[in-house]
Amino acid sequence: MGRRKTLRTNKYPYHVVARSHNKTWFPLPIKQMWRVYLSALEKVVRDYNVKIYAFTLMNNHFHLMLETPMANIDEVMYWVMKMTTLEVQKKAGVLNSIYGGRYKSSLLTKSSYRANTYKYILRNPVKASLVSEVQMYPYSTCSLFGPETPFSNSELVDLFAFDLYRASDALEWLNISFNTDEDRSISQGLLRPDFRYGKDSRNRIVEPEVIHPKYIKYVSLWEEIVPIQNANSNQISLF
Repeated sequence: MGRRKTLRTNKYPYHVVARSHNKTWFPLPIKQMWRVYLSALEKVVRDYNVKIYAFTLMNNHFHLMLETPMANIDEVMYWVMKMTTLEVQKKAGVLNSIYGGRYKSSLLTKSSYRANTYKYILRNPVKASLVSEVQMYPYSTCSLFGPETPFSNSELVDLFAFDLYRASDALEWLNISFNTDEDRSISQGLLRPDFRYGKDSRNRIVEPEVIHPKYIKYVSLWEEIVPIQNANSNQISLF
């Protein structure tokens, strides 16, 4: 099977993932790997004016959400993977590439794609049961709550479009988990060069809604009140 076509654009962000050989842990401890990646990302931000929206480093892979103003995703990722490989080879004394293959990218052309992918990336450590809340994971450039980074990642991908203006609201939203079908839908979508939501077992497209936490609270409160009203409805007369 041939290499899939690279979609080059400066109009939309990408999701990018790359994994280690055979999904084994990277050769260096994750704290050292974190510094290696920050250095590489700082360089592509400086040299190519790349915008980093989200980055999560795991023990054997990473998730990255970025925008390439020069429409050169392949060149950017070539340098990210080359610089990190050379640095790890030097520090760990290994000879081969640290990656099991080429990176995979998915173009995010809609607001909901971007918001849900942003959340998916930052929830990866929670999904892996490493932490209970996104802000507790130390190796994530969560733009509101993560550790300081040498590049600016303060922009929130389309969250303002969903009324998520305040940091506390965004954090609360990030800590609301996807259900199984939603998580699978996003995972399937990220396998495609041009993101599209996946389908459930009944062949229906599953699109996770980007819902403000306050609306969820209102719905929950309404669901608590309405059954009580309905239970007493035979005692209520309008006439």
